[in-house]
Amino acid sequence: MLALLKNKNFTLLFVGSFVSHIGTAFYNFAVGWFILELTASPLIAGLYIATGGIVQVLTTPIAGVFVDRLHKVRILYITDFIRGTAVLLGGILIALSSNGMVIPLLFGITVILALNNAFFYPAVAAIRPDIVHRDRLNQANALFSFINSVQSIIGILLAGILYAFLGIELIFIINGISFIVSAISEMFIRTPHPKRPVGAEPPKVFADLKAGFAYMTQKHGLLTFMFAVLAINFAVSPIFANGFPFLFNVVLGKEAYHLSVAQVMFSVGMLTGGLLVGVVGAKLMIGKSIRVGLTGTGIGIILIGFLMVAVSIDRLPYNTFMMLFLPTLFLTAFANVFLNVPYMTGLMRAIDQDVRGRVLAIMETLSGAMIPLSFALAGVVLEFGSIGALITVCLLLMVVPYCIMMFSRPSRAFLNSLI
Repeated sequence: MLALLKNKNFTLLFVGSFVSHIGTAFYNFAVGWFILELTASPLIAGLYIATGGIVQVLTTPIAGVFVDRLHKVRILYITDFIRGTAVLLGGILIALSSNGMVIPLLFGITVILALNNAFFYPAVAAIRPDIVHRDRLNQANALFSFINSVQSIIGILLAGILYAFLGIELIFIINGISFIVSAISEMFIRTPHPKRPVGAEPPKVFADLKAGFAYMTQKHGLLTFMFAVLAINFAVSPIFANGFPFLFNVVLGKEAYHLSVAQVMFSVGMLTGGLLVGVVGAKLMIGKSIRVGLTGTGIGIILIGFLMVAVSIDRLPYNTFMMLFLPTLFLTAFANVFLNVPYMTGLMRAIDQDVRGRVLAIMETLSGAMIPLSFALAGVVLEFGSIGALITVCLLLMVVPYCIMMFSRPSRAFLNSLI
């Protein structure tokens, strides 16, 4: 797996991602905690998460069209420069602003980040098969999964320390610098990019989107599977994004490092799973791995929800809760890697290069389309209800799409087609 780092282009992409993801990990952790601490409102925290998600979901399909037409490397470093500048200026403005202006500033910054994320993530997904041989693609995706977990561990640990001792402003500054360092690394990536013929028409956004969607309908079972993924994400994401911070901050009244320990353990599970997938590499059977990973992840989420409800109603002592909660997080994350990495590898191999950007963008939009709404609704549930209410609703909503992904004929045909 480490032999991939001999590939100069892959190494530059890898190093840039490593630096920026550390900054993003502790930025996301700290901002979520900061909003709850400042407002004590899970509704505002949910709306903050939802705002960025809505902007990114609405922009990503259009961005995917331009990713297929424009130079992907330029998209990477330009969006990183913009994100870095926005976060740096945001940190300075927050330091100079009154408390009443901080929340509007945070919402404005998340909109800027989301707009650039809409271009960055389809570009980075589309460029990876251009710089890595298809036989090494599973190992490359596993290495990114592995290092993303390392980044999350470092970032979350740093967030707990920096937030406690130095404040939110410094976290903004460090995250902004990390984006700029990433952009500098990405500027030196060299990949072939076909030049547009003289007089060629500019991108026809809606026509190209229609072509990308038509391409997806030709892949038997893909849309069925994608809509099931959408429903699963809608059901499960609020447990992690809304439920975890609310449980530790508001219900249990713990310091930020307690939540950071839980999130680090989840990242350690992903790190371990990513390492194993990378070692197995091309020997991994993609369809079978996705089924096993989906089953393990589903069982883990049920156990996580049960433990969260038990500790929230004082049926489980906190120390006992953590002793059970942490290994459950580890195993759930470990299983999730065997779902996500082979799934992405299969898609990258199956999608033609000339439509890869828009198809991945459409798929990202479909899989994430309802998540912002789920974050907002989860904020309402927690504002007027309880952790128990949130977990009950989320687990009930998870059942039907899980059965579709595992047992429906179109989904099974799609999984069997991934090689």
